[in-house]
Amino acid sequence: MIFYFTGTGNSLAAAQTIARATGDMLADIGASYKRKDFDFTLEQGEQLGFVFPTYYWTTPAIVDTFVKLARFRTGNREAFAPGYCFAVVSCGRFVGNAARVFETRLLASQGINLDASFSVRSVGNCTFLYAPAQGERREQLLANAELEARRVAERVRQRERVHAEHRNPVGVLLSAAFERDEKPCPTASFHTLPTCIHCGRCAELCPTNTITLIEGAPRWAEMGCTRCLACLHRCPTNSIQYGKRTETRGRYANPVLAERKGA
Repeated sequence: MIFYFTGTGNSLAAAQTIARATGDMLADIGASYKRKDFDFTLEQGEQLGFVFPTYYWTTPAIVDTFVKLARFRTGNREAFAPGYCFAVVSCGRFVGNAARVFETRLLASQGINLDASFSVRSVGNCTFLYAPAQGERREQLLANAELEARRVAERVRQRERVHAEHRNPVGVLLSAAFERDEKPCPTASFHTLPTCIHCGRCAELCPTNTITLIEGAPRWAEMGCTRCLACLHRCPTNSIQYGKRTETRGRYANPVLAERKGA
């Protein structure tokens, strides 16, 4: 089984590519977290995978919490041990030490060793820091990401035991600066423009239930956000903003989301 977390679709695209090659089932970490459903039944010795994005050069807070709360059991309610365990980290530029951080957290919380780790670079979505790639540049990044995901899928299918994510000194330094046990994501900078149509899509998409609707308008709780930016990028009227700069910057959603009903 492959557990994935995605805000704007990059990790979903990679997870689907790998699942097609390996025959693994997919499980949505965001949906499980939203429902507070952390019980999973697996066959003893089956392959276990995790696909998630890099946030601030480390693991997303929601992935950290999921690994702590997940209960992996067999049909006989025995403790589960995978035959092979891997992680794939998607990123816009620097993957940093995210896979190594995840490896440490997985072992500490679940007693599961990570046998392999990989990375896939795609279109970055941190629009309050930079504008997502557009036009030909975006198409090239998406094409390269699909090719890289296919290469990773073959290595996973072969059950390679290797740590092959693309790390560099800058990313490693940034990971050291931002990795911590608690990863608060301030929400005060979120706001909406008058173009908001009160459709409720943002609250529906929010994996941490941080958004509530008051008279149809979204309000963000102070705590709990994992800053996936799904609300901002997938708002149908581009009404959600984060700070002062996002209004003039484009939005991004991986094309794989268009294939999902209601995406």
